[in-house]
Amino acid sequence: MSPPDGPVAMAGRDAAPVVRLTGVSQRYRKTIALDAVSLDIPSGCMVGLIGPDGVGKSSLLSLVAGARAVQAGKVEALGGDMAEPEHRRAVCTRIAYMPQGLGRNLYATLSVAENLHFFGRLFGPGRAERQRRIADLTESTGLGPFLDRPAGKLSSGMKQKLGLCCALIHDPDLLILDEPTTGVDPLSRRQFWELIDRIRQARPGMSVVVATAYMDEAAGVAIEAQGLTMRFGDFTAVDDVSFRIEWGEIFGFPGSNVCGKSTTMKMLTGLLQPTEGQAWLFGHEVDANDLETRRRVGYMSQAFSLYRELTVRQNLELHARLFQMPEPEIPGRIAESAARFGLEDVIDTLPAALPLGQRQRLSLAVAMIHQPAMLILDEPTSGVDPVARAGFWRIMIDLARHDRVTIFISTHFMNEAEHCDRISLMHAGRVLVSDTPQALVEQRGAASLEDAFVG
Repeated sequence: MSPPDGPVAMAGRDAAPVVRLTGVSQRYRKTIALDAVSLDIPSGCMVGLIGPDGVGKSSLLSLVAGARAVQAGKVEALGGDMAEPEHRRAVCTRIAYMPQGLGRNLYATLSVAENLHFFGRLFGPGRAERQRRIADLTESTGLGPFLDRPAGKLSSGMKQKLGLCCALIHDPDLLILDEPTTGVDPLSRRQFWELIDRIRQARPGMSVVVATAYMDEAAGVAIEAQGLTMRFGDFTAVDDVSFRIEWGEIFGFPGSNVCGKSTTMKMLTGLLQPTEGQAWLFGHEVDANDLETRRRVGYMSQAFSLYRELTVRQNLELHARLFQMPEPEIPGRIAESAARFGLEDVIDTLPAALPLGQRQRLSLAVAMIHQPAMLILDEPTSGVDPVARAGFWRIMIDLARHDRVTIFISTHFMNEAEHCDRISLMHAGRVLVSDTPQALVEQRGAASLEDAFVG
């Protein structure tokens, strides 16, 4: 990691930095991990270190945590020099460090409860306070039912949650997280960051420094709409619609026919210019001329919109070239897509000869041919039989959970909406409510999501 090209901008942060690095260099034999890095990290906020493996993130964080000796330069944390043993001893109970690797700060043979009690005793809270914090942390992370399970037998997501609980057991002022979600499935990743947000809301003064190789984690929100409105003459198709969609989320837009779902999606893809309001993809305002952002999105319209005179293979090849995929990669990508979407046996068939379910899978394969980070799908299963719909949703869930694809999907089937992480119920151009399907059912006291929507 080399020095940044310019100062780190942190608007509105006038307090003294929680961490200051001055000319820090670190070498492992012939490998230079850090090269004269100077950096101020402001207090009371969350700061991300973004970059691929091997650029020095872990070395920097271990120096800040006091877990590694400084070779050259100066590392200050919480108001003192981390090279001084006296200062390190004074601040060790104020720093929580979660190193890279699943469960690296855990003892695999100890149970969840035993790990928590061990770290609690290590950092000093009294027994009553320790018990209270353990109860709060395990309840908020969903680890309560697994207190007696050995840490080594937890799933990757649960290991990371337990590691975070152990790091937070002593209520630190500085939390250091080194790639905490590497190797964790997308749903667990989202739950992990939601937990961090809740903790920061409860402890607004706590400083958080986190390293990640995932640019999506650095960005936060994948899609955001504020006051989107679309009028056609005197008719208002979409009326003041606002929502946010997180990275890796399956976000559903169920609603009645002609309620504004398709119009909203076209505004998000730049196909329609809104009458009022704004929308952002990947933190950039939607612009029909921003081809770089549009290449990161796969869009599947409500009607079949592929070339009927081209075979399955030719449609895939055409769209791969339209998205400027390198020519040598195209044959392999087509073969991979055909296998994943069940099109191998019909690869040289014209779309008109395919049943509707296969045509929809072809449309999805085309939308995914360039491996976008986001899919916007407008009623993709309309008119498809229940068996084909179930197969389609298995593919969707796999894309979100294993490929970290953000999916924004509209449907008028309420049983499909139940597969979504969150949904917005839409009617007559307006968003009525947004929440998880289960929460909406419970809030309405309804027997099903469909009953909640009708209500």
